[in-house]
Amino acid sequence: MRILKRFFATLCVVIVIIFVLYFWFHIDTVKIEGGSVYSDSEIEKSVFCRKFSDNALVFRVYNKLYGINKLPFVEDIDVKYESHDTVVLHIYDKKISGCIKYMGQYVYFDKDGIVLQSLSEHKKDVPMVTGIKFGKFSIGKAFSVKDEKLFSKIMNISQLISHYNINVSRIHSSSDGIMLYSGKVRVFLGKKDMYDDELAALSDVLKTTAKRNLKGSIDMSDYHSGDKIILKTNN
Repeated sequence: MRILKRFFATLCVVIVIIFVLYFWFHIDTVKIEGGSVYSDSEIEKSVFCRKFSDNALVFRVYNKLYGINKLPFVEDIDVKYESHDTVVLHIYDKKISGCIKYMGQYVYFDKDGIVLQSLSEHKKDVPMVTGIKFGKFSIGKAFSVKDEKLFSKIMNISQLISHYNINVSRIHSSSDGIMLYSGKVRVFLGKKDMYDDELAALSDVLKTTAKRNLKGSIDMSDYHSGDKIILKTNN
């Protein structure tokens, strides 16, 4: 009988401790910093999707065992425990290099050509890639393309566009070479292996054309570093 009483007494103590710990470490406040792709509610719903993860202790265990749950356009999340009931999440967005349009959907990919997500809307400031033939693809895997060399060029251009913060709405590939569309300006890059000098030079030029609402075309097919860039305006 004494053993039974001790067992129930111990069980009650354990239950009380668990009860206290659960409610003491219950996450009441979530602060979200950084990130621009998802809303705070979308981030919070994704991060705390596992059962009882709204408890700081359980949340720590989940993160140790499985890592933090992330949405497709999130590169990483730093977690800071500000107090026993407050968690700060700092969001680092994935760099979206571009998208293609496929069967009414916009398929987004990163700098390595990995498919991130398929959405019905076109995200602002994400260049659309046209003129290149894509094979089968699935979320989380690289695009299958017929011309790997051409696709590598497109990836290089996408990264340079992001690096120099150039506003490009479309990257078009044809038999003549690569064409960029920025606002009302078309830029013909021609056929080259690398476009580093061209994109570096275009950075300030296209910011100026956008600011002045200029319309026309720029031919950089024979461009060499230091050459003057001429905008041919449309009459």
